[in-house]
Amino acid sequence: MDNTLANNNSPVLGAEYPQENEPAIVDEMIREMKGQLEDLYQKTKTLRQVHSKMHGCLKAEFTVEKDLPEEYRIGIFKEAKSYQAWIRLSNGKTKILHDKKKDTRGFAIKIMGVPGKKLLAAEADATTQDFVMANSPVFFAKNLGEFHGLMTASIQKSKLALPIYLLSNMKIAIRTLTKLLVSCKHALGTTYFSSSPYRFGAENKAVKYVIKPSEHNVLEYTSDKDFNYLRKSMLATLAKNEIHYDFFIQFQMDPVKMPIEDGTIEWTSPLIKVASIRIPKQNFDTPEWNEFGENLTYNVWHTLPEHRPLGSFNRGRKKMYEELYKFRHDRNHVTQPEPEPKPDFFTNINSL
Repeated sequence: MDNTLANNNSPVLGAEYPQENEPAIVDEMIREMKGQLEDLYQKTKTLRQVHSKMHGCLKAEFTVEKDLPEEYRIGIFKEAKSYQAWIRLSNGKTKILHDKKKDTRGFAIKIMGVPGKKLLAAEADATTQDFVMANSPVFFAKNLGEFHGLMTASIQKSKLALPIYLLSNMKIAIRTLTKLLVSCKHALGTTYFSSSPYRFGAENKAVKYVIKPSEHNVLEYTSDKDFNYLRKSMLATLAKNEIHYDFFIQFQMDPVKMPIEDGTIEWTSPLIKVASIRIPKQNFDTPEWNEFGENLTYNVWHTLPEHRPLGSFNRGRKKMYEELYKFRHDRNHVTQPEPEPKPDFFTNINSL
């Protein structure tokens, strides 16, 4: 990590500028989140602290574009090839709510069969690569400190704690209500963003990721009066149609206008397509499949070094994700290793 900014006021492309108190903030957040989960799930299965409501865990194919220019052939994009993948779609809030409630929507991709050592030490030899996306190009907070303040207010037992916090932090309130918490008509008809930046090979190159649904997709809609209508609409769609997405990278072009450390600023550089995603027709709604999806873990640090996570939120995510999914699995008495590609992954499409 680069502390150059502490000594001069000229930020550098791809450089990070961590705050000294970040480790303490992360430890406190982990403590608070574990306490929240213990309160919520005293006698029942422990769900995720965020993105608890899963709409579905889908089989997918991730294909790197052919004939990419040499400068884009980095890490997983080095070769034009196809990979098997699992995609988990979800609502962001901790509590399980009606899908009509405004929320953040998640799209987490786990690509299998990716060779090379990964940055997450506990699973360095796993052959999976994770991308974690959401339906907003920005975060509601600039850094971990702001995020901690909002999170602490949101998990208080007093119903007044969060409104009071938002009233005294209007910029965060406006970002949360206009950018992060939005309605969703169809989880498969949404554009998703990494929001946070990642290394792209060289130390002076950073990108964000964007995935956009194809304009040729045909979506099926069910009644939005149903508590789980996003899941029902996905089931109806994938019973009849394949779904396709384009996967883009977006380079940091200016370290001031497109900062690494401020999660509230949207990058405006061009989108460059480097891969595509195909979600075949499938029936993902079985007890075994749902259990697999609930136990599946994602971590942005489970990645090749060429795609190293950058910035305040990603630095915090490493320990938070590891601690919280271990905590959840221990409470649920679950052990589920990283999945591996299978020869019949697509031929046996409706089965794990």
